[in-house]
Amino acid sequence: MLRLIILITIVFVNVNSFAQKYETGKVIDSVLVSGKTQETFTLYLPNSFDATKESPIVFIFDPGAEGKRGIQPFIEASEAYGYMLVCSNHTKNGPYDRNFDITNRLFDFVFANFKIKRNEVYLSGFSGGSRLASAIAVLTNQVAGVVGCGAGFSLESSHVPSTQSFSYAGVCGDRDMNYQEMIRAKGYLMQLKFSNTLITYDGNHSWTPSKQILRAFDWLEIQAHLKGLKKKEAPEIYKSYQKICKQAQESEKKGNLLYAVENYERALLTYNSFYNLDSISDKLKAIHKSKAYKNKLKSVSQAFDKETTLTKKFTTRLFEDYKNPENIKFSWWEKELGKLKKLDKDEDPEMKKMLERLRFQVFAVAYSMNNPNLYQSNTNQKELADKIRSLIYPNN
Repeated sequence: MLRLIILITIVFVNVNSFAQKYETGKVIDSVLVSGKTQETFTLYLPNSFDATKESPIVFIFDPGAEGKRGIQPFIEASEAYGYMLVCSNHTKNGPYDRNFDITNRLFDFVFANFKIKRNEVYLSGFSGGSRLASAIAVLTNQVAGVVGCGAGFSLESSHVPSTQSFSYAGVCGDRDMNYQEMIRAKGYLMQLKFSNTLITYDGNHSWTPSKQILRAFDWLEIQAHLKGLKKKEAPEIYKSYQKICKQAQESEKKGNLLYAVENYERALLTYNSFYNLDSISDKLKAIHKSKAYKNKLKSVSQAFDKETTLTKKFTTRLFEDYKNPENIKFSWWEKELGKLKKLDKDEDPEMKKMLERLRFQVFAVAYSMNNPNLYQSNTNQKELADKIRSLIYPNN
């Protein structure tokens, strides 16, 4: 673990032919990490890339070790801000020590072969990759920021942000199984006065769309300016401010008050040192007092409570059945999942989002039971997990 901390603090300034031989604006898969292993990564160099100059970089972690898939959502941000993109083809959901070792070798290789801006190293990942990214950021405290997509932090206490200096941008769909978790993570970081924001959107548990990734980096770029890590000109700052205000106004116009409040609050917290934002404060007060907003909060709260209760019921039963797969009664699952179909007839959109989160949560737990890096399942246990998944999503 100490080697990881040391490696990321080293900036190699010697330019060699390696950095110059790759085409810009193209996803390059399976770049070999030199050494004794056959580990590879996917690389993207923005069109503005210059091998003779230092570049900012984003290291990306895909939960299934699919570098090309992990790179794609970041290309728009890469072109906007000049980030090099690197995504391992070998880190994946599983033991942290294994992933740390792979990341050590990846960092070693990338820093040795490219000129990297020391104060503009970013980490990101989706689901388990998000947890890995934040763990590395916490343990090294040598990165500028993290974009955590669709999941918060590792369960290991030493991996959770506390007094570190990086900025954290959480990004999560409101139909994602980890939606509540991301909201709690934001609350935790706010209590610590940790530099953070949470960007939510209409989406499920899948890689974050590029538009939402760009929003996260728009925010991180302002944080870097505020921390003195880079200088941004006044027109750039104002353009960023206008962009977030437009997002808030559009959400409000469509009646999406949760998104509107989230964006107005982010504008207020991010740009209050640049502009007089009394008008935004007044706007927030008016929305908070509105009946429509209060009713929406009530619906969300009720859906969250129901989700917590049902998640506990289904996951508890799943783990009990996993321990004794020979005695499982699938009639219980058929009956209880049938009740969800009846609940799905509720016209409340927040209840429908809750059911989508719940189903995928139980599906994901069952799916993980067939991951040899996480469970040592026997044949009966694997068959149990497969059966539960088919009951949840019969057509898949």
